[in-house]
Amino acid sequence: MNKKECYLELEIMLDAELAHANALIDLLKNEGETLPKEADTLIEISTQKNCLMKKLEQYHTHRTALIKTLGFNTDLQGFKDCIAWCDRNNNLQSKFNRYTEQVKTCKTLNQLNGSVMDSSLRVVKQALSILYGQQINEDTYNATGQAESGNRGRSIAKA
Repeated sequence: MNKKECYLELEIMLDAELAHANALIDLLKNEGETLPKEADTLIEISTQKNCLMKKLEQYHTHRTALIKTLGFNTDLQGFKDCIAWCDRNNNLQSKFNRYTEQVKTCKTLNQLNGSVMDSSLRVVKQALSILYGQQINEDTYNATGQAESGNRGRSIAKA
């Protein structure tokens, strides 16, 4: 593979990765807006998110195989070296920089959405524990090493 072929293949790949990462950002924003509302929509978003993540992993695997066949290391520096070797006008480097920023945005949005979900789950667990008269106990075992049943108190339903 010559420099021009490498450049063209990397350009196609990076364009696709940028498009998929951008779609993932939009999906994560939608997920964040949907979190407090609809469970069915969240399931659909989760399915779409998994699909986009798989596509991005496939691109990463393909990119790694490409740079390996060209004799470059398969780490980040090897990829940068490959870009420097075949990129005439810093077009690929620019696209890779944008892609890196998109990945950071995806990570931030995903962590934010996860925090919202964890917080909502805690509230639901607390409400259920009050309703059923159970004490919330994050520990699986008590101080003597015995398994905790987690059922302490009386259920409101029984009261």
